[in-house]
Amino acid sequence: MSSSPEAEHKVEALGEATTDANQLSQDLRRVVARIVVELHRNPHYGELMGDKPPRVLKGCRKVRFDEPDWSSKPRYRFVYRNEPADGAPAASVVLAIGRRDRMIAYAKAARRVKEQVAQEGQAG
Repeated sequence: MSSSPEAEHKVEALGEATTDANQLSQDLRRVVARIVVELHRNPHYGELMGDKPPRVLKGCRKVRFDEPDWSSKPRYRFVYRNEPADGAPAASVVLAIGRRDRMIAYAKAARRVKEQVAQEGQAG
């Protein structure tokens, strides 16, 4: 079965998010790869984030994940946003991948979003 290039959704990652993924164990990197494959098919795969702190992530999405043999609550988060946020997104941009404890993944994602906004402000 072949698909046209338009049919596949684009998934991009910030350089820091790629570094996040590369620091994970091999098993976790496999899970992340499966999440990316799923995002190519469905940009709305992750759970929509609300207006809780950090508020800068409102409208972003998260996927909870963990080691394949882990049976408790997932300890890791994959945080991304769709661009554009409304309608049919052209791309999903991976912001951060990391542990949920101490809000590490969310803090990284929030900092990176703020940095992007600041850079766009300087460019404009």
